[in-house]
Amino acid sequence: MRLDWLKKYNLLNFETVDSTNSEALRLAKIGTIDNCVITAVQQTGGRGSKGRNWVSILGNLHISILLNISRSLDIQRHSELSFLAANVIYKSIKEISNKQNIKTKIELKWPNDVLIHEKKVAGILVESISFEKKNYVVIGMGVNLIEAPANTAYPTTSLFDEGMMLQNTDEFLYILMNKFDRLYNQWLSDDNFTKVRSQWMKHAYNLNKVITINDGSKRISGLFKEIDSVGAMILQLNNGQLCRFLSGDVINYQQE
Repeated sequence: MRLDWLKKYNLLNFETVDSTNSEALRLAKIGTIDNCVITAVQQTGGRGSKGRNWVSILGNLHISILLNISRSLDIQRHSELSFLAANVIYKSIKEISNKQNIKTKIELKWPNDVLIHEKKVAGILVESISFEKKNYVVIGMGVNLIEAPANTAYPTTSLFDEGMMLQNTDEFLYILMNKFDRLYNQWLSDDNFTKVRSQWMKHAYNLNKVITINDGSKRISGLFKEIDSVGAMILQLNNGQLCRFLSGDVINYQQE
């Protein structure tokens, strides 16, 4: 297994931390470490999107990648990294399932989830911070490797539940980081969202189906047409009008 990425990132492993994302933000404020990979066996205060808690289970992957990104990069483009991370997780799971001859239907749910057979297996949280003329982005990823959280508002699964066996957490970490390093550097080189968007759209969950989204103030149903050039969801309403959402929760799917 290639470990080239270890030459580019400082790897910090914690037994216990409140949140790998929170630890990454603290490191950014110290300013002594630029590109860094932070993992934890356990999180006492794992964070998901919109301030939600992330249930951290022993044996699953809890990882945050701290990146020092040039200030010349528009801060609005940081959201593209959530879709890039989803592509990375997709490719990592696909590599394992292919090696073990396990058929899996992996899909990417807008804006930041990864599903296997319509059950959540991973989530992503991207945060940014500017400190002392440096611009940092933190990409947090939680992947259910051996156990899925119970009593959630949505179906969940793990790689183990889907028949995939891993020697340990590091096996998945190294696969994921090899793919991340390649796709991230490609994104920097291309300096646009085109390839990331195209890869994400190939595996988009319920594309061209009717969904309902809660944007925080109202619920709107429409045909999920695409994500646009900045990752916003485009819905087509019954009257043909196109609506654009930069954020929101997909709360219900009407299967056709």
